[in-house]
Amino acid sequence: MNTRKAILIYMYAERLKSELIIASNLLVTMDGLDGNERLGAEKMMVSYLKMLTGEIRIAQHVERSMNFIGAERKIMEAIGEIQLHKRSKINQCISEALSLITTCSAGAMKVLMNRQLI
Repeated sequence: MNTRKAILIYMYAERLKSELIIASNLLVTMDGLDGNERLGAEKMMVSYLKMLTGEIRIAQHVERSMNFIGAERKIMEAIGEIQLHKRSKINQCISEALSLITTCSAGAMKVLMNRQLI
């Protein structure tokens, strides 16, 4: 992997990690809501996750890795679970996406560390 690509992957992966942590925190808040508040929160969460998949797709233009593809699938799965009003699997999907993105970041970071850029 060349240096430019490693920097871009690292940059996108770190930003996506941050956004996934925000999503996880939003889920905690959403879980505390009921009724119409819950329905509104679900709509907002779906909107946020759709924007996040857009960010993942941008990262895929730099690196078409299975980790980015897998993370996108997990986010889409979480969206489906929200739309079906299933609470149990949503956080697991977000956590698995975070793990996949962290793997991307770690690989790029290793390259950058070997070149003494980090």
